[in-house]
Parts: sequence; C-alpha cells; structure tokens
Amino acid sequence: MSTSFRGYLPLLITPLLAALLFAPSASADGAGDSAIKSVEAALNRAKSQFIEYEVVNKEPGKDEKTLGLKVHIKGDKRLTEFTAPADMKGTKILIESPTQMYVYLPAFGKVRRIASHVNDQGFMGLAFTPDDLASQTYSTAYDAAITSDSGSEKKFVLTVKTGQTVAYPKIELTVGKEKNLPTEIKYFNASGTHVKTEVRSDYSCEGDVCSPRELKMTDHSKGGHWTKMIRKGWKVNQELNDSLFSKRNLEK
Repeated sequence: MSTSFRGYLPLLITPLLAALLFAPSASADGAGDSAIKSVEAALNRAKSQFIEYEVVNKEPGKDEKTLGLKVHIKGDKRLTEFTAPADMKGTKILIESPTQMYVYLPAFGKVRRIASHVNDQGFMGLAFTPDDLASQTYSTAYDAAITSDSGSEKKFVLTVKTGQTVAYPKIELTVGKEKNLPTEIKYFNASGTHVKTEVRSDYSCEGDVCSPRELKMTDHSKGGHWTKMIRKGWKVNQELNDSLFSKRNLEK
C-alpha cells in the first residue's frame, strides 16, 4: 500500500457539531416543505442507476489527481468502486442507508464500518464525504423555506429540524425550474460558516430521469480543495440484485 493511499485513511476523525448551536436565517413554511418534496421526487425517479465517473481532485499545493469510479445506485443503497489509480483500485464503499456505511480496503482484505459520527469528513482524499454522496433527500431532516422564485430558478434555505443530527445544520439550495433539480448547493456548519459549495451542471435525461454530467464540490474550509466528477457512462433502470449491496459482496 502506497504512502499516498495510507494518507487517506485518517481523514475520518472528528464528530459532528451540535445542530442546536446554529441560528437559522429563514423560517420554514408549508410551501417550502411541499416544494422541496417535489425536488426529492425528481432526484429519486430512477429505480436504479449505474454511473461511471472520471474524477479530478485538486488539493491546495498539490498536483491534480485523476481517479476512476463505478457507482451502482438502488433506492437508498449505493455501491462505489475505485477503478483508478492503481493504489486505490478495488477500494469499495457501500452505503446501505444514511447511517450504515462500509469500506473495503483491498490492501487489508477487510470490510470496515464507517462510524456514523465521522460521515461528514472528506473521504479517500476527496472533497465529497460519504454523507454528500448518500444524500438524495432533505425533508426528513430539514425544514424548507423558499427565499427566491425567479423565472428560471428557485432558491431554498433548509434548516435542521429539532432532534435531527446532520452534517450541515443549514443548506442553501438553488434549483433549476426546467428539470426541478439542484444546480448549486451551499453547505454551512454549526457556526453558520459557509464551508462547501457543490455545483451540478450539464444535465441530460433518460426518459424522466435526469442526471448532471458534471458535479464539482469545493471545500472552502480547506483552502479551496475541490473534486470534480465527470460522468462518462450512465445506465438507468437496470435490474440490480439486492445482493450487490451487501457486505459479503464487498470482498468479491
């Protein structure tokens, strides 16, 4: 196992900050909650998806690094496998639910659970976290308010519901009206600081299922560290056996 790969493993280290410390900037309302559920419906139309990504990762002071990913998605379940570079090939991340996540490290030949209190940390050197990759719903954990409604886009502020534990107590979401899907997501920590920005662009559709060709996450808390995921292949509504999304399958 290379030194660079070892360096990715300690990134999962700190607990979530208490959401009660965050003061929301807008009040939720019925219209906002209804509208965000409509966005969720558009995000989750596919019964299953298979996506291949080329990933470009840029950390401050370092050269760009190119990776390859294969992702299978079915409902809340997601299986991600690294196909490149060589020192990460075969590494797999299984998300069974927002609170059940596992990683398989071929260098060790073992499956390890990702502790729930570290899901908000950058993973495998990327600006995306397991939580960022898993989340396709908002209404369970957040109250929503519409802050802007222009000709082409609608903006929301999402604030954490009482009693919910989340990585980001506040999210500002911009949704393109044409496809009713996110184009920009701003994430805020418990102190109210804008820590990350995700941009989703160049959507294309298979029937009524739409997906961005490019996703870019920028981590402002780490000097502008960014990760860009460029879609190279995409298949929708294939039959995916549930056994694919199992801990036993990770070791195959």
